[in-house]
Amino acid sequence: MKLRQLFVSCFIFVLGIGMASQSAAVEKLAVEDFFKETAYGGVSISPDGRKLAISIRYKERLALGVIDVKTKQPKLLTAPEDFDVTGMMWVGNNRILFTGIVPGDKFLPKRANGGIYAIDADGKNSRTLLESIDQQVARGIRTGRFGDILARYGKSTDEVLITYNGNNEKEPDVYRLNVRTGSKTIVASNPGKVMGYLADHNGVIRIAYGYKGLERFILYRETQKSEWREIGRFKTGVDGFKNAVLPQVFDSENKLLYVTVYRGDALTASIALYDPVKNEIVKELYSNDTYDIGPTLSSFDNRLIGYGYEGARGDVAVYVEKKYSDLQSMLEQEFPGMNVSIVSTSEDETIGVVAVRSDKDPGTLYLLNTKDLTIEKLIRPRDWINPAQMAEMRPITFQARDGLTIHGYLTLPAGVEPRDLPLIVNPHGGPWHVRDQWGFNPEVQFLANRGYAVLQINFRISAGYGKKFEYAGYGQWGLAMQDDLTDGVKWAISQGYADPKRIAIYGASYGGFATMAGLAFTPELYRCGINYVGVTDVRLLLKRMNPSWETSRAEIEAMAGFEKGGDNEILDKTSPMKNADLIKVPVFFSYGELDPRVDLKHGTRFISKLKSNGIPVEVMIKNNEEHGFRDLKNQVEFYSTMEQFLAKYMN
Repeated sequence: MKLRQLFVSCFIFVLGIGMASQSAAVEKLAVEDFFKETAYGGVSISPDGRKLAISIRYKERLALGVIDVKTKQPKLLTAPEDFDVTGMMWVGNNRILFTGIVPGDKFLPKRANGGIYAIDADGKNSRTLLESIDQQVARGIRTGRFGDILARYGKSTDEVLITYNGNNEKEPDVYRLNVRTGSKTIVASNPGKVMGYLADHNGVIRIAYGYKGLERFILYRETQKSEWREIGRFKTGVDGFKNAVLPQVFDSENKLLYVTVYRGDALTASIALYDPVKNEIVKELYSNDTYDIGPTLSSFDNRLIGYGYEGARGDVAVYVEKKYSDLQSMLEQEFPGMNVSIVSTSEDETIGVVAVRSDKDPGTLYLLNTKDLTIEKLIRPRDWINPAQMAEMRPITFQARDGLTIHGYLTLPAGVEPRDLPLIVNPHGGPWHVRDQWGFNPEVQFLANRGYAVLQINFRISAGYGKKFEYAGYGQWGLAMQDDLTDGVKWAISQGYADPKRIAIYGASYGGFATMAGLAFTPELYRCGINYVGVTDVRLLLKRMNPSWETSRAEIEAMAGFEKGGDNEILDKTSPMKNADLIKVPVFFSYGELDPRVDLKHGTRFISKLKSNGIPVEVMIKNNEEHGFRDLKNQVEFYSTMEQFLAKYMN
């Protein structure tokens, strides 16, 4: 069977859409073309499949809109002035629940504004169900109380389950929230140190989990009235995760749990079926020797329909339900070489929204009808991007000096012979719980458009490759993690891609630490460096830690190599700040004065030191920016300055 594609006009928020000509010439594109915001932020289809809730760019904010599936006519419902609408959920066919984020942080997850809101699909009966943190502050309330949507409450069209820290800032409870009146009813009190919960398919909270220092624990109860009992406790680290069992979702009978376990030499995340009463694994189900996998759940009844993982070329979906696996096969046939995923479906699963994207193409949303097997284009969020002008992102692997296999990506500028190219090494931030991924990356495409090859290395500690790989990076800032970057550069040179005399390093946040460490400890490799909101000293990072990180302090200290009670001499040996005298090449520094994560002193102290040593330094500090610039004008200035800096020092 084959899908039939319908060619119709997209709705009015997107203009001039069409597939780009593959013969289009590569030209130098405007800086803002790469960095201006997308036209949408998220989408959810109603249970009856007749309407789409979507966040739409409107007056520099993501507003909430709704689209009639039949007519394709959009309607703007609400346009908040102080936050972006991102999360949304249909409660019945006419009520939309939504949440938002506060803009300001580019490189780490945005700050949830803590509010929960609801509105009817016709724009009526708008209501604030839970005030945001900022709304509370405006009224003189500074308690830090906030809520988050947890799950649907069974089949109710009036209530959902939320977590809310109304009784204790650090320990949320679970409530039923009426989406029309805003009334709350507590259904699960925090048993102590619990940070998250899991409900069964009837809406009963039966799993709770949290952590104490470096230990994680899991609690279980049989019914709403049963006492909590501990079914799991383990320490973080390779040995601890060998015995870890992390609940994900109940089976259809609400008796067994699909859980994450860690298996194989790499200790990759796998899926198993688990009996919480007997506290034993019933059956090992799905695993991958290289990548961590996670469950794929249906949109409305939350049943397990398959699993997925982030592979070398983006998201990989493996469905265990035949109708979904057949659909996925047809979609992949229809869009060869593209990354295809079903992002939302109607309750009867006959209407769905499909995202299609690639390394060169930021993506298009399609409407899928599984009854008549038709698919039609809905929206192209970055319609000004021509995929034919973008560069190819190639997955790579190489062996680190200690034999560990390292994965990454090499993006080569289009229209240029891939030999002896100027190379930008671009270490990711984090450094934990994140990794570089295959897909459209505005920064990478901008640099490639300017003629540079870009090397992104998922050094040890990067997420997605198993716990053994992750914990191999603990305590290795400036050591083995840095060696992985160095070994990657040498690999690119040995393969003939990179000109050894024209290599620079650029990173943000932790990537800024890696940038400065690279310049200090391997000065022979790099012509120059760019540090964007980067950490430069671990001691300073831990001393001025953001309060929101305090609950994870023990884990962060372990990751960064800090040992309580120890002399921590290694932190000075691996600190770029303490070794600034070793840097001999030009550096471009850029920071935001309002950064809540990386104190401005990480930059200003380093800048002063290099200037006193006579090292060429360029500086951009914005007094209205945080951890990564959000204002487009500032972004354009930053990347334009970067372009000039690289051209000046990379010949």
